[in-house]
Amino acid sequence: MPLKNLSIAMILGVAAMTLELFGYMQLCIYMGEYSPLYYWIMYASALVMFIFLPLHHIICCLCEWFYVRMGLTREALASVWDFFKCTVYTMYIGYLAMIVFAVAFLSGIATRQTALPGWAALFTLLPVAVVVLPTKLPAKANVIGAVMFLAMLFLM
Repeated sequence: MPLKNLSIAMILGVAAMTLELFGYMQLCIYMGEYSPLYYWIMYASALVMFIFLPLHHIICCLCEWFYVRMGLTREALASVWDFFKCTVYTMYIGYLAMIVFAVAFLSGIATRQTALPGWAALFTLLPVAVVVLPTKLPAKANVIGAVMFLAMLFLM
């Protein structure tokens, strides 16, 4: 793979996540009309999520970039793997924040805290993840988010 592709992936991925933040913030605002508690949980977790996940995306792309740049050798793989293991906490924190957001949003809808029907909870992150994660689809987190936002576009 040309190094240019990895550089473009890094830039586009961070740009996409930055734009995605607006969608998550809108869901927070929507929830805030019904429950201040859910609003603050979702708001805080979205901010944490969109600090750590773009950082994790950059780290992953850099690992690939350096692996390719260093000649795809075992030594290169060992070096980037060590770097990845040292920075993996960005992924853990980001996805933990995503789970907190997902649980709060699902709970808010399922407990009828919003004007959405209870069955709309089926189109939030967690239920969609249960369906998508076992598949061989690439970019699963992107697919899960896209399904949720598309469903919410029609439901809200």
